[in-house]
Amino acid sequence: MAIIGSIRERSGLLLVIIGGAMAAFILTDLFSGRGSGRQDQVLGTVGDEEISAMEYERRVNDEIESYRNDFGQQVNAQMTEQVRNSVWQEVLKEKVMLTQVEGAGFSLTKGEYDDIRFGQNILPEFKNQPNFQGEDGQPSTEKLQQYFSSVQLNAPVYHELQKRRITENRLYAKYTNLVKKSVFVNSAQAKDDYLAKNTKATFNFVAKRYDSEPDSLYTVDDQSLRRYYDQHKGDRKYKQLASRKFEYVTLPVTASDADRQATMDELDQLRVAFENSSNDSLFVSGNSESRTYNKAPYLEGTADAQNDSLIANGAVGTVVGPFQEGEQWKLVKVEELADVPEARVRHILLSTQNGKTEEEQKAKADSILAVVKRDPSKFEDLVVKFSEDPGSNTKEKGGVYDWFDKQKMVPEFTAASFDEKVGAITVAKTDYGFHIVEVLGQRSRQERRVASIERTMKPSPATFKEVYKKANDFSLRNTDLDLFKKSGEELGLQVTPVDELRSDSRFVPGLQDANSLVSWVNRAEVGKVSEPIQSGDSYVVAILTGIREAGAPQLEDVREVFTKEVVKQKKAEAWVAKMQGKTDLNALATELGGSVQSATEMSYNGFSIPGGYSEYEVVGKIFGLESSQTSVPLTGETAVYVASMTNKTAAPEPEDLNIDKASLVQRAQSRVDGGLFNAMKEAIGVTDERSKYY
Repeated sequence: MAIIGSIRERSGLLLVIIGGAMAAFILTDLFSGRGSGRQDQVLGTVGDEEISAMEYERRVNDEIESYRNDFGQQVNAQMTEQVRNSVWQEVLKEKVMLTQVEGAGFSLTKGEYDDIRFGQNILPEFKNQPNFQGEDGQPSTEKLQQYFSSVQLNAPVYHELQKRRITENRLYAKYTNLVKKSVFVNSAQAKDDYLAKNTKATFNFVAKRYDSEPDSLYTVDDQSLRRYYDQHKGDRKYKQLASRKFEYVTLPVTASDADRQATMDELDQLRVAFENSSNDSLFVSGNSESRTYNKAPYLEGTADAQNDSLIANGAVGTVVGPFQEGEQWKLVKVEELADVPEARVRHILLSTQNGKTEEEQKAKADSILAVVKRDPSKFEDLVVKFSEDPGSNTKEKGGVYDWFDKQKMVPEFTAASFDEKVGAITVAKTDYGFHIVEVLGQRSRQERRVASIERTMKPSPATFKEVYKKANDFSLRNTDLDLFKKSGEELGLQVTPVDELRSDSRFVPGLQDANSLVSWVNRAEVGKVSEPIQSGDSYVVAILTGIREAGAPQLEDVREVFTKEVVKQKKAEAWVAKMQGKTDLNALATELGGSVQSATEMSYNGFSIPGGYSEYEVVGKIFGLESSQTSVPLTGETAVYVASMTNKTAAPEPEDLNIDKASLVQRAQSRVDGGLFNAMKEAIGVTDERSKYY
């Protein structure tokens, strides 16, 4: 064990030091076949066809290369994951659907391909793009042709991606439209739907809810549970997807006192150079963690009392720090003392965003302007009466905006506030409407502007190694679940259970970067404990506690759910026996401690009984009653019911079923876009094993 622990510690330190380079090397081995001895990995299957990892990776890399080279975008881990998912969906759709589409005889000719790019039937994503429109607002054939030629010449990788997507999406659309046109509703279906909507019933009922008594009053033995399991394990609603159960502990890696001191010492060494810098922009960009230079106003009280005083009173060129602010160390340099003009005004806003025309609001603004110019004392009353400024409490303040600089307001309002003299009253037109603005005061205040060099207090490689050793020791010593939990509790570590991690899931509750852990979980055997796995600034140790296969669940997987169902079944049997033969609803309600409830003019196709009961089968049975007939006890999903029919009104004979037919066809067609691909996937069978490798 000591030898294994030593090997782990060394490998853990190496991973900390060389990080992404090592990961890239391992991935290269994995997909070149050197890491596993196989020429290619299989990431999943569609029916009997395997999805090649090498082909998948090639397409992912093409996409990422296009983002970097053709669009100059930075591709981070999150974006890479998005690309992987979108490429995966494309591959699935091609293998599931494209074969069917091409087998049905659909194709895309060169003429049609050009037509949907820059002809008479331009695709919406290009047709509605302002950059591709002429002066008349219509798509410009010339601009579109120039665009596609430019893409082909200057972005060849993206050109191929774009061409494939346009072609395939067009073929999918043709096939989907064919399916939509094949949707048919006959007169009998339309009449059934019409009768279901227009047959009404009014009835009274008594309901005994299952949650009205505690489950603890009913005992479930193993024989009853097993019987229910055998009867219902194949029900569609209990069909489960493949998933895994595990528990994990997290050992966070935080900056030590030595790390904090090292960061402070490093900044302290930069202090003199910062003071003597002749180009602060380059100096800050080169030495600050953010890599950006920003000359920002300093707000007194931002730093601690001592350093705040030094910054607030320091001359231009003064460097203060290093000092701690939150989780950062800072060096702050006073860059300049700037004079900032400020104005204080009051205004009345007549909005043009409330349906009123500019003409009528302009006329009203000119009228108010004439009044306040004759008698400024009326300004405050007119604010209360006319102002429509929703974004401030200026009405309560007489329309006053207290001291603000030239950056705060829109340009037209700024001009009325700063370009006019104190006492001037003018009208300013903005996107919000017409403002009657009176300048109450103007002044200049001195603003202290500073630049900062910042360093977040991060743990050093030595600190990572120290925490890795602790996580490694925990992993080696706690080889079963009981020890895992007990040791975690003794060390003050929270043991987090994850009851279901599906093979297509990349998220683990409580963790930000869980990809490595997810991959381990999907490869591990039950009872195995992981070595330390880095997740952000933490190490995670996990133990796999269960594997659920796709299909019918094992009893232990559904024990809790099925126990509740058996309890519900026992309650229903007991209450049916108690309610049997009772036709006086008032007496029955009193006996059960409830009340008689009513449903008025309820439709046959409804499923929600007033009172919060969703019951398809019970509603059907109630509609089978004749007027004045009382039902036997009816067992539902939420309660046991006894209902008494008051009145049932048959639907009138339909005059024209064409509207009903059209509605049903439209409803069915609307489900084709989302449902066709999913139905094909389910029929052919798709497995996704990516989580074992990423």
